[in-house]
Parts: sequence; structure tokens; C-alpha cells
Amino acid sequence: MPTRLQLAFTADLHWGARSEGDAATRLLAGFLRQRPPDVLVLAGDVGAGGHFAACLELFADLPCRKALVPGNHDVWVTADDPRGDSLTVYREHLPRACAEFGFHYLDAGPLLLPEADLALVGSMNWYDYSWAIDELRRRFPGEAERLRTKRFTRGRHNDANYVRWALDDVSFTAQVVATLREQLRTALDAASRAVVVTHHPPFYGLTFPRPAPPQHLDGLLWDAFSGNRAMEELLAEHQDRIAFAFCGHTHRARQNDLGAVRGYNVGGDYHFKRLLCVDWPGGQVEAIDAADFMNAWHDFGNFMVTTPPEHIV
Repeated sequence: MPTRLQLAFTADLHWGARSEGDAATRLLAGFLRQRPPDVLVLAGDVGAGGHFAACLELFADLPCRKALVPGNHDVWVTADDPRGDSLTVYREHLPRACAEFGFHYLDAGPLLLPEADLALVGSMNWYDYSWAIDELRRRFPGEAERLRTKRFTRGRHNDANYVRWALDDVSFTAQVVATLREQLRTALDAASRAVVVTHHPPFYGLTFPRPAPPQHLDGLLWDAFSGNRAMEELLAEHQDRIAFAFCGHTHRARQNDLGAVRGYNVGGDYHFKRLLCVDWPGGQVEAIDAADFMNAWHDFGNFMVTTPPEHIV
């Protein structure tokens, strides 16, 4: 009989980006110390630059196993960054920081939980425009150059400014999907079931919630920069053995299914943090937010966390 475990997932801590967000993350860390899960997983955008390691240090003393996938902010670099380019940060610097503070770097390999006959498999995931490129070309001919420059009608995606590597989005997406495919095969050779964790949504049903498909050019561009069909197809291929998929990135809480895969977007924001706790193998999912963190950690005072804003920053 598999051991019962509590798995906790959060995302988009963005440590160092806003003071109120850091306060909310401290509340979350305090809550976890009082109610430690068996496994804690961070689904990306931990903190840019040196803030990545500083955030992990908050959780270093938690008496549980810990794992993460990085997010796009975590691989941001400046032109003169002493760590090198974004690919070096992704492959070398982030794994070292994870090892220092006791986190399993899922992009380098699955975390096996043999007592529960379960494997955690993860990837930062990326975007190759496949969720929107056909519709973009059909409805807005001549605008496809915006995919390369990442320019919206108002403003520019910051990945264009801070993700620096000798790759294009399509080739990097192909790499991370191929890596996850191999890691999922390895994981399912060792365990009956898997949970997939990504930063960018692994299937379209977990991206921005809308009452209808995007009508404006910028909405299509957000879809283009949010995920890819290949990852979606990979999950569908193994849906009979993938119990859950968790992600972040959009800052929008969302639940959706891809066949038999139950999917959740954590929905944390810059100043609003959220935790999803899963009872395994029962499958119940509990959402925990600011009020619960505050009730559990009385020493922090009367800090108030507001609700998420309507639009992503």
C-alpha cells in the first residue's frame, strides 16, 4: 500500500520584486513551518538574479523534501551579468543554488517518491508561438515579426530584454520538451504515476482564463508567448499515468483537465501568494491563501495582502 503524502505547490514568488510580495512570501514560509508538507514544489519565477538563492534560503530549514522548476524570470540576465548568459544560468547557476538549499532541480531529472509509487517530473517549459501563430497570420497578416521582437501594441515582453542566449524560442522549446519526454519515460519506468510541474502552462486550458478566444492582437501574442502544443501532446500521450499537472506564470488561478490529467494553475501574483496542497493518493486539492497564512503566523502583525490585480504587470 503506497504511503500517504501531502504535496504542496506554489509559484510566482518573485522574491525581491516588491516589498509587499516579499512579506507575503514570508507569511507563506511561516505557514509551512507550522504545517510542513511531505514535499514542497515551487513552479517557477522564484526570483531574478541573486534573489533566486535568497528566496530558497527562506525554505532551507523546512523538514520536508523540496523541488522546483525555474521560471522565465529566473533566467533573466543583464548584458554584463557575471554569471554568463541565460542558458548558463539555467544549466549551471540555478542547479547549484538548488543544491545549496536542499531543492531538487526538476529540469535536471525527476524526483522519485518510491514509498508513494509516485514521481515528480518537471520543466520550466517554454513557448514556440504554436498556440497562436496560425490565427495570428490569418487575422493579422504582416504582424508575425512581433513574435521575434516580442513587441505588443503597447509595451514589450521583458523576455526580449533579459533572456539572452544563442537560441531562438522554437529551438529551446524543442529542447525542453524532448528533455521532459525522456525524463517522463524514466520516471514511469520507476513509478506507476507521475505529477508534472511546469512554469509556463503545459496545456492551453491552464493559460489565461477568458470567456472566448482572444480577439485583439495583444491577446494572441500573450497566447503565443505562454506555451506550446508539443508539451500538450506529450501530456496527452501519457494521460493515463499523469495524475496532475501544476504550473504558474499567468498569475491566474485556474483548474482544467487535459483528458485524464487534472491541471491547476497556482495563481499567485507579485503581491499575492497561494498554495495548493494535494492529499496523495486521495487526490483532494486544498487551496490556501493570504488569510490562512496570516492566521498561522501571528508574529507578523497586521500585514494585509490585497487581491490579485486584473492585469499582469
